[in-house]
Amino acid sequence: MTGRLKLLIAVIAGLATLASACGGAAKGSSSTTEAGQPAALGAATATDPNAYGRPELLAETTWLNGQLNDKSLVIVDLRKKDAYDAGHIPGAVWYDSTKLKDPDNANYVIKDTQFAPLVGDIGIDNSKTVVAYDDNAGLSSTRFWWVLWYYGDQNGKVLNGGFPKWQKENLPTSKDAPTVQKAVFKPVADANAIASMDAVKQKSAAKDPNVVILDVRTTAEYTGADVRSAKGGHVPTAINVDYQLSLAGSDIKVWKSAADLRKQFEQAGVKPGAQVITYCQSGVRAAHSFFTLMLLGYKSVSNYDGSWAEWGNNKDTPIAQ
Repeated sequence: MTGRLKLLIAVIAGLATLASACGGAAKGSSSTTEAGQPAALGAATATDPNAYGRPELLAETTWLNGQLNDKSLVIVDLRKKDAYDAGHIPGAVWYDSTKLKDPDNANYVIKDTQFAPLVGDIGIDNSKTVVAYDDNAGLSSTRFWWVLWYYGDQNGKVLNGGFPKWQKENLPTSKDAPTVQKAVFKPVADANAIASMDAVKQKSAAKDPNVVILDVRTTAEYTGADVRSAKGGHVPTAINVDYQLSLAGSDIKVWKSAADLRKQFEQAGVKPGAQVITYCQSGVRAAHSFFTLMLLGYKSVSNYDGSWAEWGNNKDTPIAQ
């Protein structure tokens, strides 16, 4: 083999490797991810401003409509029971969204020993893909998703636009509750997904530029103009990005584009690579923003589940206004 031929082969091999690294699918391919996103988005990184880092976490209505007969899928309705009874996505099971906090201490997440039988009763085990939806801008569904995530199940998705979008698109509904085969869910708590009051105190006092404490309440709550605990204000060093700013639309709320979300958080000071602790009043809005950051591809996010209900009612916690 001549030196010129060897060089030509090396150049061709290098071009092939580069093409593979830059996307895989040939131009014009209609390949998609399981959540209905273009395949290229599934391979995107959190630094790509035009794509979610984890697009598989957000399920689109058109995709879900095509998966209604998938036995490996559990669709969970987090609306009020009367709304579920009046009509729901075919095959969806109902979960009481009030049972996502510890009944003995409402500041904290429901215990694993309580949560496991509840989700097992609606057919969820550790192998199932779960799609959660609601009718209140994703608050209940992201909270349910976060509790699943915290207990080790990272196969969950949230339906973009929830039931309002499903209805507006005239997709099928049913009043029939499905026959459920009970399952066994084995929770394994992920300590990285949750933050304690002591941990937040420590991070706030340290003023580490690589740590962001993210208050996702309204501006009025953040400044102390709206007081919902014994004390008003915010955790010292916390920055404020209202969870609602992650959504677009009026009657139907959907997540903003990846580019808009990434710009929003970075301009507020939530840089890629930062360790982020979210909090609100009760850990529900904080779970919503936890989900949004994970959707974008942030790697280190935790939810201060006690949130302001705990911090603002503790006489020893410092506050800023």
